[in-house]
Amino acid sequence: MDVFVLDTTSVTETRLRSTLEEESLEGVVSKIAGLIREARIKLKARFYMTPSTWSELRRILIGNSVSLEVIQELAAWITVKAPDKLSLQIPASVFSEYVADIRRRLFKGLRVAETAVRRVAKECPDSSDGCIGETIRDLRDKYREATRKGLVDSVEDLDTILLAMELKGIVVTSDAGIRRLGEQLGIIVVDPVDFVNMLKRMISSMDSSFESS
Repeated sequence: MDVFVLDTTSVTETRLRSTLEEESLEGVVSKIAGLIREARIKLKARFYMTPSTWSELRRILIGNSVSLEVIQELAAWITVKAPDKLSLQIPASVFSEYVADIRRRLFKGLRVAETAVRRVAKECPDSSDGCIGETIRDLRDKYREATRKGLVDSVEDLDTILLAMELKGIVVTSDAGIRRLGEQLGIIVVDPVDFVNMLKRMISSMDSSFESS
């Protein structure tokens, strides 16, 4: 029996629109809910999301004008469960590498900030708002790139990893940080587009076997 742990990108990934031939996020959510429903009934697969991830996804869907009816349709087939944080253990080697990575990223972030200060001093001698504003925007983009890309940096992301560890499940995400940490912990990680195509194949194969029997 397959167990899948979903993060927000398992539903919101923009590439899913072309994969599912839908123009709107609501159409994508409705089709994914249908696939999950069929997989649960026909394949006995199980689908989980942590409370923090579900809350975040629900906010995103409502903010993008997805109807409550479609949101409830998705919620009906996903089990919301918090990871057992008291019993789970993360290997010391993984935690040590995580701390070392944080240190490297903070150093890179410092270098980005230093570069921005030098740029202001050189290119904005009159302290014009336009010049300083452009530098700040550039600083934010580069600082985010240096310190956050490919890193688990939220409760939602960490909870997803922990729940997958507990359930020995497959994580569905396009988030580089979740993928990286998941693979370090020996967790199978699947891209949302691959996930959808996988469900389609599995359901089709099951339907074909019924027809031939």
